[in-house]
Amino acid sequence: MNIKEYTKKDGTKVYRANVYIGVDVLTGKQVRTSVTAKSKKMCETKAHQVINDFINNGQTIARKKVSFDSFESLTLSWFESYKLTVKANSIRIVNNNLKVYILPELGAYRVDRINPVLLQTIVNKWAKNANTAKIVNGKRERGKCKDYKVMLNIIKRILDYGIQLGAIEENPATKVFPPKLKIREVSKIKYFDNEELKQFLTYLDTLETTPTNKRRITLYRFLLATGLRIGEALALSWSDIDFFDKSVSVSKTMIQARGVQNMPKTKESNRAIALDNDTIKMLKEWKKCQNNNTVRLIDSPIFSYNGKTYTYINEVTQLKKHFARANVPNIGFHGFRHTHASLLMNNDVNPKEIQRRLGHADYAITMNTYSHLSKSKEKETAEKFGDILKAL
Repeated sequence: MNIKEYTKKDGTKVYRANVYIGVDVLTGKQVRTSVTAKSKKMCETKAHQVINDFINNGQTIARKKVSFDSFESLTLSWFESYKLTVKANSIRIVNNNLKVYILPELGAYRVDRINPVLLQTIVNKWAKNANTAKIVNGKRERGKCKDYKVMLNIIKRILDYGIQLGAIEENPATKVFPPKLKIREVSKIKYFDNEELKQFLTYLDTLETTPTNKRRITLYRFLLATGLRIGEALALSWSDIDFFDKSVSVSKTMIQARGVQNMPKTKESNRAIALDNDTIKMLKEWKKCQNNNTVRLIDSPIFSYNGKTYTYINEVTQLKKHFARANVPNIGFHGFRHTHASLLMNNDVNPKEIQRRLGHADYAITMNTYSHLSKSKEKETAEKFGDILKAL
């Protein structure tokens, strides 16, 4: 630091230093200033104070330091910004994590009083709850979920936001290490085997041909034929079906309690899927029934009726009843997707084509989820291996 001595007009001496503070994180420009004092020591002290103030303000002079009276107020500020960058389903999930887990533990704390020991204690408690919670139908008790690593990441992001605003100087969450989640059971996907699928389809054929039944039968068979997610199917309109090309275009999804979102789950979920002749015929028949055999020029959701649009909540209760009446396992709506993929995988369809139909972002997701084989397929594979050895 270069401190120079100057003599004022009245003859008094002062000391002045030009100080390089750093690079402003908001503007990207170098920041310099000057300080003046009556002594070299005082001038040096002022220079260091200017640098400290710059750091404490989040390494910027473009705005004043922001303060928050609690972690909850910081979180709410962060959440408003976060909601502008993600899809509705992500907003719903993070909002639930904040309300059920994070804010009850940390909301009342002053931001500058949150330290690694406190956060580690909280994460350890979440991990213990997850590892000891009762699991019923593959789900843990409410308030004892296994996603404590995700919640720690949310806390990190909130505190990083606090650093950007100059509310805190460092992020204590970076020093926290989440315990490992104990593997308590192998998670098995739910799907129909061949006999269960035959039984369910036979049951559907016995239902009375009312518009309500016809709509649901079309929905169930359509999900089996395409492997679409239930949200993707319920968001479809007739304009998404190309009867000439025999395909369906998937470009949106329906979010619970939020309606149609004009974007799919992932980039790869935006896709066109070829339809078989039977499915095309079934859709045409349902369209006639939906329109009471009249021609409508107005586009409408495929699985609506009399102007009413149905959501997942409307449909899932009825689906359970149909499973019970058909005397087949309750595989849920996602089970239709698993059944579709399993049938293709067990009949030697190229896994890359299955990945494309399902809209998976990663080939590994498809293989890790559906690489299981039916018992008959396992025996066939063993026989093939035997034949390969004999041919050597």
